[in-house]
Amino acid sequence: MNILSVDGGATQTRGIVFSSAGAVSAFEITEPTSLSRPDDASIDQLTRFMPELASSAELALDDMGLIALGLAGVSDENARERLFKAMDKLGVGERLVVTSDVEAAYETIFGNAAGVLVSVGTGAIGWARDKAGNSYRASGRGPQLGGDPGSGYWLGKNLMVRLIMMETQESPDLESLREKVMAHYDAADFEEAAQRAGETSGQLHVIAGLGRMVCEEAAAGNEVALSLVQEGTLALAEDLLEMVERADLKSDPMTIGINGSIIVANPIFRQLLADGMMYDIPTINWRTATLDPAFGAGLLAARLREIPVDMQALQAAWEQRRVPANG
Repeated sequence: MNILSVDGGATQTRGIVFSSAGAVSAFEITEPTSLSRPDDASIDQLTRFMPELASSAELALDDMGLIALGLAGVSDENARERLFKAMDKLGVGERLVVTSDVEAAYETIFGNAAGVLVSVGTGAIGWARDKAGNSYRASGRGPQLGGDPGSGYWLGKNLMVRLIMMETQESPDLESLREKVMAHYDAADFEEAAQRAGETSGQLHVIAGLGRMVCEEAAAGNEVALSLVQEGTLALAEDLLEMVERADLKSDPMTIGINGSIIVANPIFRQLLADGMMYDIPTINWRTATLDPAFGAGLLAARLREIPVDMQALQAAWEQRRVPANG
């Protein structure tokens, strides 16, 4: 059976076509398709991307036995209703499974087993499944409430606020951050960069791009950037610990799955997050997926529909054409 699987985030969308026998026939990256947007731009992008993805595999949507979408913002009931209407027009309704991007990412790391995942990219969210199969969630507030603490969006937004408030102050750390922000917005000076930041306030991925820079500066010893990452990870740690307590999954050592560009690519972020939980969980072993997040929704859908997937063959096929994950 051919399976079309999509990982739709606020920064980008990753799609893959694979078979239950373990073959990988297409992999593509396109524009963001998070449902957190108030308009239908993400849904329109999905309806264009899915046939294109199938075509890359030299197949059509009608050739897909299962179509799975793991999307950020899927908890928005209004957006979800509009999505299903659009999918019905594509004629994929009966073969469609829709889930959140974080639950799909969880599938690539833990499958149906109990565990804890933290995903930090544009947004930040924790997801846990206990031994009875119950699921739990932490953070994931979204940009409407100021962003999830520690997320790329939160780091970028709070960096701009801090730099504006400290505009009259001078230090090597502040100057380094101002220069990086000016380069990010292709601005001649910081005032122009701040203006452009305001103009792109609705473009989450633009602001979130600053978050990666903040982590890099923190790792290089920039005290202003370090304080931002510490503040964000401490707040995120509190949310995660509360979720772990509710799921009764605390142990020492403890394995925590990670997904998303901020936490996967930045050891300083993981270290500070671990520091925020060290009194409750002294030792954390971070686990990443060996498959791309794009596989997650498809694997979850296959399990729910009781379609066996040859995971060994799938892993081997992906190793041959691996593309670095970037949440």
